[in-house]
Amino acid sequence: MLELGNSEEHPFGEVRVSEGENVKFAFEAYGVSVSVAADGADLGKKLFEVANRAMLGKCRALDPSLVRAEHGFLVSSRKDGTYDFTSVGEYTTGAGELRETLELFVRILRIKVSQFAKNWVFVHAGVVSWGGKAIIIPGDSGSGKTTLVAECVKRGALYYSDEYAVLSPDGLVHPFARALSITNGGRKWSEDGIPVEKLGGRAATEPIEVGAVVLTKYNSGARWNPERLTPGNGIIEVIPHTIPMTINADFSLQVLKSALSRAIILKGVRGEASDLAIELFSFSNKELTTLN
Repeated sequence: MLELGNSEEHPFGEVRVSEGENVKFAFEAYGVSVSVAADGADLGKKLFEVANRAMLGKCRALDPSLVRAEHGFLVSSRKDGTYDFTSVGEYTTGAGELRETLELFVRILRIKVSQFAKNWVFVHAGVVSWGGKAIIIPGDSGSGKTTLVAECVKRGALYYSDEYAVLSPDGLVHPFARALSITNGGRKWSEDGIPVEKLGGRAATEPIEVGAVVLTKYNSGARWNPERLTPGNGIIEVIPHTIPMTINADFSLQVLKSALSRAIILKGVRGEASDLAIELFSFSNKELTTLN
């Protein structure tokens, strides 16, 4: 057995790694078990580190000799300095420089965990809180939700996530406060994202009740004049952004109902994110603080 690091280096403790043709480690995140094999200890350590960061400390180390993981990854180096990546049992493969390989690994890992999470529901959404209530902003990648989240954070909102609204069965939304993936003309400001502290903001640490859901798309010059939806219609609008619907629809719907049954649901096109952030804060001060 090969030890990769210790509890000071890696927040979820010592990881036991099987040695042979590959080194191998395993972990569990949000109820999903994952094994990762690499063709060297240095590469294994790097994969361990990025997996840990990707799951924001919500991982629990497993002994790879004792667990049969639900999902597996293989990463190996080539003589030319590039790397091969395989998601075991699927057609997902890739080859490229180390950074490209690690980015692909993280992207597929997050997809797997969000799809198959047990007792959690992941919704593609940005999340902030204001006045003690969460504001969920559903949207796919490239929809502008991160830009809107960043503008809210700059104005004092507490940061929860720019990628997922992570819901527990009691309907609370939990922090998934990774560094914000802010883009500039289609390019990221930073390949590793922007820590919320650099925007003058703070990351949440505790779950919170959902106060509002904002369903919006950017339209240059548009003025925010939203329609207010019923919770039922709001749930219908959020379903396409709810990742595990194809895996466990009944549970996903139950959690959405628990989370959104008392929330204010707003739908409408928006102009600039900075303008909508101001509108949302004005609305929050008037409406969300009255919810109990």
